[in-house]
Amino acid sequence: MSALFPVVSMVTALVFGVVGVLALVTGRVVLPWLSSSVRRPGIWGAGALLSAGAVATARIMPFEVNVPIMLGGFVLIGLAQVLGSRESRQAE
Repeated sequence: MSALFPVVSMVTALVFGVVGVLALVTGRVVLPWLSSSVRRPGIWGAGALLSAGAVATARIMPFEVNVPIMLGGFVLIGLAQVLGSRESRQAE
């Protein structure tokens, strides 16, 4: 049972990292259930990478450092879904 947590956390970090890099490189979120709600894929990708780094280093980084980094990633992910898109600002 003790080996389950590191395996699950590394798989989660790897998935978040890959999806974050793809969002930064391609400019779109590759997850089908999120692609329509994310308005700023670059900010979403940066938040996903920040969260992936926090999850990957959770066992070696102190709690006081890890939690703010992870929360910062979640804030970026949330902002990417709330902020208006670039196209709507250019049209105005």
